[in-house]
Amino acid sequence: MPLAISFVGASVVWRLVYQSRDPSQSQTGAMNAAWVAIGRTTSDSSIGQIIWGILLVGAVLGFAYAAIRTLSNDVNMAVLYSVLGLIPIYLLYRLATGGFGALGERNGEFRGEPIQTLSEGPWNNFFLMIVLIWVQTGFAMVILSAAIKAVPGEFIEAAKIDGANDSDIFWRITIPQITPTIIVVVTTVIVLVMKVFDIVRVMTNGNFGTNVLANAMYAESFQFRNVGVGSTLAILLFLSVIPVMVYNIRKQQKEIA
Repeated sequence: MPLAISFVGASVVWRLVYQSRDPSQSQTGAMNAAWVAIGRTTSDSSIGQIIWGILLVGAVLGFAYAAIRTLSNDVNMAVLYSVLGLIPIYLLYRLATGGFGALGERNGEFRGEPIQTLSEGPWNNFFLMIVLIWVQTGFAMVILSAAIKAVPGEFIEAAKIDGANDSDIFWRITIPQITPTIIVVVTTVIVLVMKVFDIVRVMTNGNFGTNVLANAMYAESFQFRNVGVGSTLAILLFLSVIPVMVYNIRKQQKEIA
């Protein structure tokens, strides 16, 4: 039965899309024709871009709201937030930058200069920071959410009986209870920031004033064959991480004692 259903579904999708054709030719597939119409609208008019952007953002937010009401697992909700947020962020980025975007349209109603987000400083550094923050948001959210759920309910009930409001409960009950988890998350993020490599390497290759210590170590060791310089940078990177690790270890030892 699943195989038969898949055949029917595949045939329906095929008839909807049919085949990719040049925009100047007649479009036979419903989705193909709609895609061409969207492309014409977004390329010919800045107002059309804004309209399609509003529709897409509304659809994404509606789906997110429905999914959040359905899902009860904190981990699934955190993953959902991270994934769904990419769509409006990319859409806003395309609307705000480049010749394609409404705010960067050179021939339309808006004549703002587009920003080269990866080559113009200091904006490129800020955008790289945003990428790293977005990558770590899901991790921090999952860990902190689990820690908050682990706070004993008796403490919260006792605080409410004593007349504490939500703000007092959060700052005087919840935060002290999850302080060890906060320290672990902060330590992990600090160490990650100190040794960040992949984002800079992939997006800018360390050019345009965005180079970091880990990328410089890799370039000196494997590109320029300066093994001594690369080793020195590796030692500096190791030494910069040690104070954070020592603080974390001592904090854990005090909690155990």
